[in-house]
Parts: sequence; structure tokens; C-alpha cells
Amino acid sequence: MDWVVEPFGKHHERGGFSCGKSMLDDFIRARVSQYEKRRLGKTFVAVLKGAKNVLGYYTLAAGSVSVEHLPSSASRKLPKHPVPVILLARLAVDRSAQRMRLGEGLLLDALQRSLDLSAGLGVYAVEVKAIDDAAAKFYRKYGFAPLLDDRLHLFLPISTVENQLG
Repeated sequence: MDWVVEPFGKHHERGGFSCGKSMLDDFIRARVSQYEKRRLGKTFVAVLKGAKNVLGYYTLAAGSVSVEHLPSSASRKLPKHPVPVILLARLAVDRSAQRMRLGEGLLLDALQRSLDLSAGLGVYAVEVKAIDDAAAKFYRKYGFAPLLDDRLHLFLPISTVENQLG
């Protein structure tokens, strides 16, 4: 599949997007423009080169994680206040593009973008709140580890991203 990832724009066709999770479908169909306008998150979409139909997307936002929620191996040398993270708020792939490794491509793009942001901003990790067990399994495959507050609340230290992506 010959797709590209680009910042969301109003020209992108998203009305038919369906990943199988109504919350994620509703966001890209009806809410993304308001989130962009209010700077609550930045969404990036995957489209075929030269096309406008959204095949997948992810949203990044600023966040923090309570140091008490980090495993002791991660929190040992950290100050005892919330640590800055980049929240991978959403990641979804349209049913027509599932099982084509687009989810992996979107995740790697999000991690690279997070690494690039960390060069000019304090970022300890990338955080994700997986929508279900299948999503958590997907993220764990790429090195995300659970936080102590919820098995679906995961993180990946930015130092690990740097080691993986160089």
C-alpha cells in the first residue's frame, strides 16, 4: 500500500471512516476539527498518495503521568512529581486497510514525531491508554509497558524510542 502520513486538514474525506470502534470513528468523523481548532491535540492521517480518504489516523497531545504510577524501575531516579509525556491519544485504521501494517506504520510515525518533539521539549515517555486488551497487546509488542494504575494505561520511555529509532 502506497500511503503517506500528513497533518489533518479539512479537505480530508473522513465521513466513511470505520475502524470498528465507535468512539474512534466518531472522533475522526465529527470531532477532530474542534480539537484542532482548540489545540487540544494534533491529528495526523494516512491517505493513499494523491487521495483524500482517511485510511488511518493518530492524535498526539501533551500530558503528564504521576510518578506513583510508574514502575519502581522507572521512577527510582525521577523527582516525586508528575513527569511530562506525549499522549498518543488515539490510533485507528479503517477496516479497508486493516491487516496491512498501517497501524504499525502510524505508530512508528507517531513515535518518530514524539522523538523529534523531545529534542526541544522535556518529554520522559510516550503514554497511551489502550481502548481494549487487543490494543494493549498491539502496543506491548512495540515495547510499551503497563503503568501501575491500570493494565491498559501504558508507557514507552523516550530513551527507548530513541534507541529503537536512532
